[in-house]
Amino acid sequence: MIPFLHLSNLQKSFGTVPVLRGVELTLFSGEIHGLMGENGAGKSTLIKILSGNLMADSITFTMNGESRSLAEARQSGKLGMRIIHQELNSIPHLSIAENLMLGKQLPTRAKIFVNQQKLAELSQVALAELGITHIDSSQRMSQLGAGDQMLVKLGSAFVVESGKPAAQLYVLDEPTASLMPSETEKLFAALELLKQKGSTILYVSHRLDEIFQITDRITVLRDGRNTLVEKTEMLKPRTVVEAMTGRKISQHYPGRSSILSKEVLLSVQHLRNAKLKSLNFTLHKGEILGLAGLGGSGRSEVLRTLLGIRDFNGTLRLEGKPWQPKLKKFWQERLAFIPEERRSQGLVLNQTVATNSHLPFIGNFSKFMGLLPQQKLRQKSEEAWSRVKVQGTGTSQRIWQLSGGNQQKVLFARATWDHPKLLLLDEPTRGVDVGAKQEIYSLIRQASQEGTAVLMVSSELGELNGLCDRILVLRDGQIHHELQTNGLREADLLAYCQGVRATEISG
Repeated sequence: MIPFLHLSNLQKSFGTVPVLRGVELTLFSGEIHGLMGENGAGKSTLIKILSGNLMADSITFTMNGESRSLAEARQSGKLGMRIIHQELNSIPHLSIAENLMLGKQLPTRAKIFVNQQKLAELSQVALAELGITHIDSSQRMSQLGAGDQMLVKLGSAFVVESGKPAAQLYVLDEPTASLMPSETEKLFAALELLKQKGSTILYVSHRLDEIFQITDRITVLRDGRNTLVEKTEMLKPRTVVEAMTGRKISQHYPGRSSILSKEVLLSVQHLRNAKLKSLNFTLHKGEILGLAGLGGSGRSEVLRTLLGIRDFNGTLRLEGKPWQPKLKKFWQERLAFIPEERRSQGLVLNQTVATNSHLPFIGNFSKFMGLLPQQKLRQKSEEAWSRVKVQGTGTSQRIWQLSGGNQQKVLFARATWDHPKLLLLDEPTRGVDVGAKQEIYSLIRQASQEGTAVLMVSSELGELNGLCDRILVLRDGQIHHELQTNGLREADLLAYCQGVRATEISG
């Protein structure tokens, strides 16, 4: 079978640093192909070369069996590639139809006015091509959830302009990073339709479960080289992880403690506000408690309330004493948190690793007139760097220069620096590769073994099930189930989140 696209001997260096070292990629028509690798493996560079944002140092390229220049294929439109990133890049105040036409020639009347009727027709046809019938293209983009916005982004590739060919290759880069399971299923259904129409899909993701669910074949990169190319059905997740990391994986999640402390650190009674309805739960010292639920269930609202950024009624007790959380005093009370969006909520990107490692504790270091003793700060930062195994050039490196996984490790170094009593985690491994995830899981487990109580929100149900001691399932701001994770199936956990009885999916 002749491949639609074949790249070989792909070389790319930045200065003296090689990034791609003879990479090969083969894609067939009507195929969903998974591309995996740790951060820094070369995935993004490969995509940038495909899209024309970077020039390869060396490359051999064939399309439908014919040798040609990659630049020529792009310029002629024969490659017909569309790249869909996890960042939606939509314009909220414009209509869905207008967002679908971004970057394209708008249909006009009398060569002056936008032909709104034609615009609506083109938009509805594009959405219908993906089986999307529940979205009205006259709505504003801001009225849609993240999942439907991603579908609109995908649908924009189906808007065929006059005289231009439709897309043949779709590159999706971490498309489900902000989607809930139900939204992900809609996206997968749309991708299956694309596949049936003969399109080629290159699917980039850190999520193993998605890769095994949706792809036909998998290519794995490590350090700019191919380490695995195989049919998905022939592989096991462990094999893929080992190809990505270059080491044997004995256990994906660190072992749980056999005996949990009976000492209650946090007691929550009748916690309620506009989004929460009389929640009651306890969290023990050294316990990892997970909060599961679909979008809008109230999971993150619980964390925001405990941080002191939401008003509430009810009773909170910390170590048996009445507690009123205040964000300004959170770190002073030896409490810590890691936010969902590390780049916008947790880090100062133009500052060094050293500064970011100790932002909440800078006052502990300051001397006369607020000046910081750089040597002491550097020493403490290097200790933290070593403890969480950050990969980079050193603590003087700017934080934006690190990969997502290493940025997250810096946040963990900061959060666990003072051995906190309570650690709040909101999506702690979002946008992190498989190897870094395992290291973060170990950091979370280590913190719990040192006595820290951990309250954790994650959209990855397997992560909650594998790491937590107990899980609370929320729906509509209420706790509907309290589950012990020993023996719990991920499918059952999903059923509880959706409000379906577990017996309905197992019988």
